[in-house]
Amino acid sequence: MRLIAVDSGSPPLSGTATVTVSVTDINDNCPRFPEAELSLSLYSNLSVGTEIARLQARDPDLGYNARVLYSYGERVPPASRRLFSLDSASGSVRLAAAIPAAAAAPLYRLTVLATGTGCMPVTATLRLRIVPALAGPPALSPRYIALQAEGVVYLRESEPARTPIAFFTVSQPEAQLRPLRCYLEEAAAAFRLAPYPALQDEYLLETAQPLDYELQPLYEVTVVAENAKRLATRTHIKIQLLDVNDNSPLFTNPLLNVTIEENNPPNTFLIKMKATDADSGEMGTVTYLLGSQVPPTFILDKFTGSLTVSTSLDREEQETYRLIIRAVDGGYPARESTATVLLTVLDANDNSPRFINKDFSFFVPEDYPSFSEIGVIGAIDPDAGKNGWVALSILNGSGHFVIDTGKGNLMANAPLDREQQSSYVLWVQAMDGGEPALSTVAKVTVLLIDVNDNPPLVLFPQSNLSFLLVLPSTVPGSSITEVYAVDKDTGMNAVIAYSIIGHRGPRPETFVINAGTGNITLHETLLKNDHGLYRLLVKVSDHGYPEPLHSTVIVNLFVNETLSNESYIENLLRKDPGIRIEESTPETRVDPFQTELDVFPCETVLIALSALCFGLFTLVFALVCYISVRKKRHRRKEYSVSEVEIPLKKPIASYSLEKKSMDDFDL
Repeated sequence: MRLIAVDSGSPPLSGTATVTVSVTDINDNCPRFPEAELSLSLYSNLSVGTEIARLQARDPDLGYNARVLYSYGERVPPASRRLFSLDSASGSVRLAAAIPAAAAAPLYRLTVLATGTGCMPVTATLRLRIVPALAGPPALSPRYIALQAEGVVYLRESEPARTPIAFFTVSQPEAQLRPLRCYLEEAAAAFRLAPYPALQDEYLLETAQPLDYELQPLYEVTVVAENAKRLATRTHIKIQLLDVNDNSPLFTNPLLNVTIEENNPPNTFLIKMKATDADSGEMGTVTYLLGSQVPPTFILDKFTGSLTVSTSLDREEQETYRLIIRAVDGGYPARESTATVLLTVLDANDNSPRFINKDFSFFVPEDYPSFSEIGVIGAIDPDAGKNGWVALSILNGSGHFVIDTGKGNLMANAPLDREQQSSYVLWVQAMDGGEPALSTVAKVTVLLIDVNDNPPLVLFPQSNLSFLLVLPSTVPGSSITEVYAVDKDTGMNAVIAYSIIGHRGPRPETFVINAGTGNITLHETLLKNDHGLYRLLVKVSDHGYPEPLHSTVIVNLFVNETLSNESYIENLLRKDPGIRIEESTPETRVDPFQTELDVFPCETVLIALSALCFGLFTLVFALVCYISVRKKRHRRKEYSVSEVEIPLKKPIASYSLEKKSMDDFDL
């Protein structure tokens, strides 16, 4: 019977168990003879050993309860007992000795008792009348080669074909009754009876093919000797096969698939193995063992075949197990067979998603295009199926950033401005698809890299219409005023350089500006002809990459002793200044990491540096030639190319720096 247990969950889960009910026998029946009395006539020349009759009582019980023992009754005389033998196990009555001649025509009465387990004996009467043999059948005398006891021949099932069992001698005193013939009645294919060529009237009984105890353990063979008048003598032979361990245990199913959910309780039952052995006795007893490669967490009952697991299993640690089960019989040598159990551990949502990093940091230029990938936020879940699906979402800052739920690509959905906000801290949640769902949160920092998108802002002077009075008595080198500007960018994008790119006034070169500070100083002594309005066009430029940004402002200086007519000066300032740009400072930086632009105010320095570079190049070339000639002469390995290059590194680097500086000057 198969029992099914179903729970009330959604979806419902079920388990099955097999219940086998075996009805065991009790001794509730006693043996009975089919016939209470049997009468037979026997010829006086009947051969010794011939089976006369077989009295069998039937008991419908099984096993030991059906065991029946046969015996003679107490009133059977000893002479009859000696003349007729009774097999206590089978109830077979045989002629045990030659019938005496004086006993012709008397009647023998044999009372046979059949005793069952726990039962009173039942009786049957066998009446035997001896008939004189005037012309009787031939005599048949067996001589056993195989092991024989009490009329039963024992053979091992492993004996090959043509194994001899017994010789049979056929004799007939009356010559007129010849020829004689000997054969097997209802000949079984497993045995053959053939004349023995070396001896006359001798026949050999042997096996005709290999015998199998599991197919048929017991054979009954009848040998018939017949003369010319078709008078025959029959001898019954019982051949009992002895079992040998020639069968291995066989599993009902050699390949089994079993599933179990992870995090199972200890000592969980998995499956019950079943193997049978066709051999008998101890040779058919099956013991179950685990293969050598099976982990020790699995336990197999050697007698019942029940397989259990002693600990909880973790699918993330190992998902499948291949378990080899051995079935060994009790024979010697023992025989065995194997079965394979494929155990699959089903996933449970027992792992939260895990980010590949604890914290994520991304550096992005502030002019990065919207909806372009900023970075990938990786998260994994070791569970399987829906339990291992990971969906990402932003818990804060969704107004500026979006994330691809499945792939983890982080993008900005709006333009970013470092000057408004230089960094963003996002909290990203990873949630799996299990029920209930598990989640994890990671910190994501987005740092904006400054882009040169803001030109310098001039804070002073506040207007192109403002002016400053400069006294003619001002000492050269004195600070007159300054241009002050700021840049909202950072780094080199916020480093400001000041330069005068246009002049207007009596003597324009009278005033100079400091490129780093914006401080305007008097360069030369003011003369009488230098009085008047000076208008300086100042360029304020940053060091941004790749293109610097700049702003301009006009600095108005009025050289005079006093400020007598201010309205006149203001009218001049309101007119178009018409300042011609006379020179420009370098605006494009090739190296974004360059922090200083060298400007050579004197052409003489440039010529000197060029001469120095040429001299260094000539010296290096001469050294290379000298070393090459010496290397060829001595052929020594220590003068390698690497040694020749060492003294060249510094001069070449110096030349490059100087060359670059001169190029900057030319700009």
